[in-house]
Amino acid sequence: MHLLNSGKKIVAVIVFLLALGGVVAAGYAATQETYTVYVDELPPHTVTGRYATVAEVLAAANLETRPEDLVVPDVADTAVPATAIQIIRAQAVTVRSEAGTQTYWTRQPTIGPFLAEFGLLPQRTDQIAADGQPVSFAMLDQTPLPQTLEIGRFVTITILNGSDQQTVRTATQTVGAALAEAGIAVYATDGVEPPLGAWLQPNMFIQVQRSVPLTIMVDGRITQIRSHHTSVLDVLAEAGIGLVGYDYTIPGPDTPLKANDTVQVIRVTEDFRLEDQPIPYQTLWQASDQLDLDTTAVVSLGQPGIMRQRVRLRYENGIEVSQTVDGEWVALQPVNQVIGYGTKINIRTVDTPQGPLEYWRVVRMRVTSYTAASSGKTPEHPQYGITASGRPAGTGVVAIDRNVVPFRSNVYVPGYGVGFAGDTGGGVRGRWIDLGYDEDAYVSWSGYVDVYYLTPIPAPDDINYLLPTNLP
Repeated sequence: MHLLNSGKKIVAVIVFLLALGGVVAAGYAATQETYTVYVDELPPHTVTGRYATVAEVLAAANLETRPEDLVVPDVADTAVPATAIQIIRAQAVTVRSEAGTQTYWTRQPTIGPFLAEFGLLPQRTDQIAADGQPVSFAMLDQTPLPQTLEIGRFVTITILNGSDQQTVRTATQTVGAALAEAGIAVYATDGVEPPLGAWLQPNMFIQVQRSVPLTIMVDGRITQIRSHHTSVLDVLAEAGIGLVGYDYTIPGPDTPLKANDTVQVIRVTEDFRLEDQPIPYQTLWQASDQLDLDTTAVVSLGQPGIMRQRVRLRYENGIEVSQTVDGEWVALQPVNQVIGYGTKINIRTVDTPQGPLEYWRVVRMRVTSYTAASSGKTPEHPQYGITASGRPAGTGVVAIDRNVVPFRSNVYVPGYGVGFAGDTGGGVRGRWIDLGYDEDAYVSWSGYVDVYYLTPIPAPDDINYLLPTNLP
């Protein structure tokens, strides 16, 4: 009884805690608030929760600020859901002058107030450039704040000399003068980009490409040169070597060249020739009531046609490397062969132990024999011993291919007798006859035999006038 009372108390406590949790969850959901944050001109951010200060709201919205940014209300103020928070970002401006390079953060919209804010007062003789574009003193207050501001007469340039790179400030005016001032000698086969006579611009990047030895193999000659180009096509152009038509190079034009590389020029030429291929003629069969059944005669001879092809021959440096068919057309149409096959049926008589029998066709066939037990069905099967015609299997019923022997007709097989074509065994195809036997009178057959198709003659639609020529 004591354990039972304890169990009831535990259940009551659990029920109470679940109810209390539901009340707390409902109260928590009811205390959620929505805060709106605007950043410059971007779409607003919304944050749901309960936050004490503006700084907590911004942290929940994953919005970081800099000291130079303007946040209204201030980040330390109490967050009020009904009051939107506005952030106006400060812009970074990099100032380059003779004194060095420094980045400032400002909310000023134009250059003049920005310079005044940080006490950067240029002289009247100084040159001022905003993002590389010159700005006059008169336009400082109207020019939008750039990302980079240049003050002074000096320009900063970067020189890449082979694998060495250096950044210098110079008062010279051309690329050549700046290289000379930096003590960099340039030789005739070296390359300079921009060219030596180009005017210097702020932050210009000057690349000195030192020439390297290269080998060119073309038209049976080997030429040694020096060049600063890394492009195959530029090297060939500098050497006065042109590519014509399908000419190509090894390595290809997209492969950068290195010192001591070899460029091979492959001269490509093409030629054509004509080739004839026979087009086989078709054999058409034509029924003839002038020919006896199972006989044929050539009505008209066939003649092959001619398919003419134009073959493209490709030569590389004078050596044939490929042949492709570039086009083809029928130069001579084939003439079909026509063979007549007989449909004339003659009734004849064959002597049998049972007396003379009339037949209208005799066909050489492969012969086998079977019983109900060898037909593939067990005695328990409901179709055991029942042929395709419905007659029971046994002596006097033969299996045939109905495309060769009319179904449900009578045939005569020497040594077997008259058989009823009432079965179509699954494996009996073409000129093949399977002789049925009773179980107690089975005779095994194997080989070939003449099969006589007995009268009456079936309807023309039931006669296959063109039997297979091959024996299975």
